[in-house]
Formats: sequence, C-alpha cells, structure tokens
Amino acid sequence: MVGRSAGLRSMRARVTRGRPGLGRTGQRRLGDAVTYAILLVGLTFTLLPFVWMLSASLKPEGKILVFPPRLWPDPWTWENYRYVLQQTLFPRWVINSLLICCITISAHLISGSLVAFGFARLRFPGRDVLFMIVLSTMMIPFQAYMIPRFKIIQWLGLLNTLLAVVLPYLFGSPFYIFLIRQYFMTLPLELDDAARIDGCNTFQIYLRILLPLTKPILATVAVLEFLAAWNSFLEPLIYLNSMENYTVSLGLSLFRQGWGGMIHWGPLMASTALSALPPLIVCFAAQKQLAGGIAVTGIRG
Repeated sequence: MVGRSAGLRSMRARVTRGRPGLGRTGQRRLGDAVTYAILLVGLTFTLLPFVWMLSASLKPEGKILVFPPRLWPDPWTWENYRYVLQQTLFPRWVINSLLICCITISAHLISGSLVAFGFARLRFPGRDVLFMIVLSTMMIPFQAYMIPRFKIIQWLGLLNTLLAVVLPYLFGSPFYIFLIRQYFMTLPLELDDAARIDGCNTFQIYLRILLPLTKPILATVAVLEFLAAWNSFLEPLIYLNSMENYTVSLGLSLFRQGWGGMIHWGPLMASTALSALPPLIVCFAAQKQLAGGIAVTGIRG
C-alpha cells in the first residue's frame, strides 16, 4: 500500500512537471506586454487632443467642426499660421513672454541660490526659524495678497509695463529656495573647509566651489520657472491693459473670446500650437538635467 502511494505521488509529480507553463520568463514578458498596452492606451488619450489641435490648425475654417470629425486635413492649408503671424500681434506677445521668462529665471537662479546657500552652509542665530518662516509663505494663496501687490505696483507707477510682472520675482521664490537649499545640503562640508584652507572667502566658496556643482538643480529651477512664467495668466491680466504688452497667454484669450464676436477656430488652434512649441523644446532639451536635479543625488564624478 505504501509503495502504491509513493508511485502515485511520483507519477503526479512527473505529470505536473510535464505540463506546459509560462515559467518566470513567460510571466515577465506577459506582465511587460500588459504594462505597455496600458501605457499605450494612456498615451493615445493624452496625445489625441494635441493631434486634433495640429489637425485643426491645418484645416480651412469650414472643415474644422464637421461631423463626423476627421483628423487628416483635406485640404491642407497654412493660412491659419499666416494669419496668426502676420495679421495679429502674436510675434510681439511671444517676445514679451520670452523677455519675462529670461528675467524671472535669471532672478530666481541668482537670488534663490544665494539665499539657499546662506540657509544651507552658514551658521547664524535664528537660521532655522527664519527658514521655516520663508517656507510658511508658500501656504499663503496668491489671492490673499493680490490686491496689496496691485496697490504697490500702482503706487510705483509700473502698471501696464512688463516690469510690473517681473518685479515680484526678482528676490527669489520659497519653493525654489527650498529645492536649491536641499541640494546644497547634500554636498559635503569638507569642500568648504578645503576651500577656506586654500584662501577662499565665503562668497568665493559659493561662486567657485559649490555653484558649479548645483547645475542639475539650477536647470530644474530654470525649466520649472520657464513653464510657470510662460503659462502665467492671472498676473499679466491684472497688471497689463494694452495689447502691445500682452503675453502669449493673454493673447490666446483674445482668440478664445473671438475677433468681432465670432471664434475663429483655425487661428485659435494655430496660435495654440505655436505657443506650445517653446515649452516642448525646453523640456526635451533639458530632460537629463531635469531628472538629475529632481533626483538630488549630490556630487557626481
């Protein structure tokens, strides 16, 4: 009886081993296939509005809202882009937005890195308390100080100027100060000591030793600030009232409201596609630095 039971178990084991199965490699491949399928579906739904925007920008006005909708333009036309670039102030709006972005990025990189260096590497009474106060300002919504800031700008006589838009950002942002400070904290203090032995003062340590090591986080701040300044709508709307000083976001609102009371979808889609190009170029060009800055891994060989 014992021998018969042992034989049955041996036969069952052989049968089980002989059954076809996926195995670990097959299961891994199946899991990867399912993951890629889900990502492909998500990518399709994400890109579909962008593809429709490009398609509509290349269609005549009467072909955009036809039913059933067609993604492929028939016929193709560049008239919408010609109208946006030649018949509107869109090029001027792009220059205004780029100027604002350059000024605010430079200000954040200079003032933000200086303040972050002080909080990360210097020792002075009340440093931690002061840093917490700086961070606490991030909890105050813009709507809470929107009117006081407007009154200050009005008192300075800067309304309807690009300086009114960039002036509040010339002295750093709490969020960017926090990011840069955290990156400074990952750098070893031995660098400061070695630089002091070589005769460097505090500012030289910041400028020559530590600042070159923070390129990834500075690139991250530059990309984030570019996106924020390029897409900013509420503040330019508050301070600017002439079309010549409008930014891209304000100019797009004119297309949405319609020229002469009617929305022209072709120029609207063309201007929207053109306004999306600079952020896409910046993100693709700085994606490696952006990933490195977010990782905050400190010194790299």
